[in-house]
Amino acid sequence: MKRDTRAAVAATLLTLVIASGCASTARFDREQIAAATVRVRAEGCGPRTELGVGTLIDDGLLVTAAHVVAGSEYIEVVDREGTTAAAEVVLFDPRLDLAALRAPIAPTISVSLRGKRAEVGDRGVVALPTVDAAVELVDVEVVQRVTIRTTDIYGGADVERSGLRVAVGIEPGDSGAMLHLPDGGAGVVWSRSLTTPDQAWTVDLPSALLEDAARRELTDPVDTGSCP
Repeated sequence: MKRDTRAAVAATLLTLVIASGCASTARFDREQIAAATVRVRAEGCGPRTELGVGTLIDDGLLVTAAHVVAGSEYIEVVDREGTTAAAEVVLFDPRLDLAALRAPIAPTISVSLRGKRAEVGDRGVVALPTVDAAVELVDVEVVQRVTIRTTDIYGGADVERSGLRVAVGIEPGDSGAMLHLPDGGAGVVWSRSLTTPDQAWTVDLPSALLEDAARRELTDPVDTGSCP
């Protein structure tokens, strides 16, 4: 997550809708989630490598945040076994801050996506790769369901994103991590809160990733725009 992107978020963030609900007690497969999580490394925007997190979903797609790969000339993913592979971007949405990649990397275990909306009090995990290529599962709770008025990743266009405010501590390099709730993935981390400690924002997944037929059409490389 770039410093300028976070500053733009802090300047324009506005919570519009808040919903309440009950905590879910269903179980999910923590080992499966860890196995489907990769580190994303993108080069081409300045002297440093941009880091993010990707999650393998059905049809061989890896989901991450768009600002992680924006403007990149080379992208690679690294699984928890240390296996590295070049990746191509097949979906790039700077308005939602979402991207999807394809890479000839092994995780053979994918995670399902949640068909029903998340509610306040739902509990789950966010999977975060560590410096030694392991994956740490961090507990998370849904605090608010929101519609967020902000800007695209370039700060040039006003947008609205449907998503969640969640209680979890994330750091630069954790952008793109998926929120896993009982019954499947429920959104992607795109920013941390700059006003409330240990809270972050996720964006809901679009139909291009939720619908089987739409996912299968994501095969051709797309332009990743300019650097944020």
